[in-house]
Amino acid sequence: MAHSKHYRHYRSRKAALAALSEGLRAQGWTWGAIAARIQHEETVNARQAMRIARGWTQQQVADRWNELFPDSEHPMTQKKLSFWESWPQSGREPSLTTLERLAKVYECETRDLIDSNQPDEGREGFAPPTVGSGPESQPSTEAFSSYQSPALLSLTEPKELMRQIEAISLTELAQAVLVWTQRGYPEMDRRELLQKASAALTMAAAAPLFDIAHADQRERLNGVLTNSRRIDDAVLTQAERVLPEYRLQGDVLGPQVALRTAFAQRELVSGFLANAPSHLKPRLLSVYAELSQIVGWQFFDLGDYRSAQYYYDDARTAAHDAENVELVSYILSTMSQMATWQGKPRVGIDHAAAAQVWANQTDNWATRGYAANVAARAYAANGDHAQTRRALDEEFDAMTAMLGADQPMASWYYFYGEGFHWAIRAECGLHLCTPDETLEAIHKSMSLVDTSNLSDHAHNLIWLSSAYIQQGEIDQASERIGMAASITTVNRSPRIAGRIRELRAELEPWKQTRAVRELDEALRAYGVRGV
Repeated sequence: MAHSKHYRHYRSRKAALAALSEGLRAQGWTWGAIAARIQHEETVNARQAMRIARGWTQQQVADRWNELFPDSEHPMTQKKLSFWESWPQSGREPSLTTLERLAKVYECETRDLIDSNQPDEGREGFAPPTVGSGPESQPSTEAFSSYQSPALLSLTEPKELMRQIEAISLTELAQAVLVWTQRGYPEMDRRELLQKASAALTMAAAAPLFDIAHADQRERLNGVLTNSRRIDDAVLTQAERVLPEYRLQGDVLGPQVALRTAFAQRELVSGFLANAPSHLKPRLLSVYAELSQIVGWQFFDLGDYRSAQYYYDDARTAAHDAENVELVSYILSTMSQMATWQGKPRVGIDHAAAAQVWANQTDNWATRGYAANVAARAYAANGDHAQTRRALDEEFDAMTAMLGADQPMASWYYFYGEGFHWAIRAECGLHLCTPDETLEAIHKSMSLVDTSNLSDHAHNLIWLSSAYIQQGEIDQASERIGMAASITTVNRSPRIAGRIRELRAELEPWKQTRAVRELDEALRAYGVRGV
């Protein structure tokens, strides 16, 4: 077991963990970092790990809660805390208010109590190795010229970037940080910059719901926050408008940053549901369903599939209550994708089939096309060539009709288009072992997609690397893996990092070649662990 080395000199597991926590605290680790270490090694959730890190019993936590919040309507009990600690496997989901109060009890950040199932490399104690200042240790910047735009040419110094952090967009900032990480600035700690950028972007993404220009609209929103019965069309329209921002935040900066924002907005919207007027209820339910799906997606990207499934189920139920058929189909499609990713393609086929049933009840080509898209992925992972090609052709027809039709596209399909179609054809080709078709498809995709969506761009590079490995082009594969790894300095998605580790493992027979040795140096520099 991973933790056995900590136990051998102690009489009990509890004593060993107490000693570990005390030792790390003496070294300057935060409670959040210590809890993340314990969560990683002990296979417990974030809330349990934090209590273990503090060395407290559930009753001691409850007593401290009641001391800090004596005016609470209901006193804290050991049983309540147990419900929150056992969720989502059982128990009860803790609200954002609960998590914020628990954070005060434990003297940590609220994010430290939200499960990620991964040690947070951005926290104290999990800092990735820094890139050296010598030319031989600095990764090449040539491959990243596509990230530099005229708007960023002045952002050549990280300190200047920090001064302008509030004046540029989410995508521009992420691009600038990525360029900076490739060049290396020894006078400023890369992790510190990314932490500050992430914090600023979290606030920037949360702000739009409250950032209303007109005074009367701000007054209306303030009224809704104090009295949920006052929700109206203007506030709801604003909530709908900012949903794409939460998705973009995850695509650019990864799930660790995006999760808290979406979770907070879901909690806020959920408080409006009970008293919403009937004519606004379906739209509000749709907003809530979208936010639940976004939270589920971030947990999926973190590798926490149980939590992701919980939020996906919640999203699907809310979308059905709203009678939003297109959203129901989309949520089922994301459930299919997760099942296929987990190595359960037959379950993925089930979800995709359900998504197609609902999609066919609409005349929306994007909905039909995307349902066929996830079906193709599930069939390919299941090794069914004929059904894969049938689904891909069906999707291509729907996408062609979509591009030629004058139909409004739902905000959750912001990524969907011809470039995405070719990327998925490439992914399917990898499953079916057709590397020539895969290479052709992925090159078409990369000529069409927006590289500022760092998540999609990283996955494209990963699929391209896989195709090169299938063809025995080790130099080409190593170079593309390194390019994908560089993106993890900004978007710290465990899914991306995990695939990079898997690809590197496939290159083990060539570990003595110059290309793979250089790749290993780059992976160490970028902080990709476990290679």
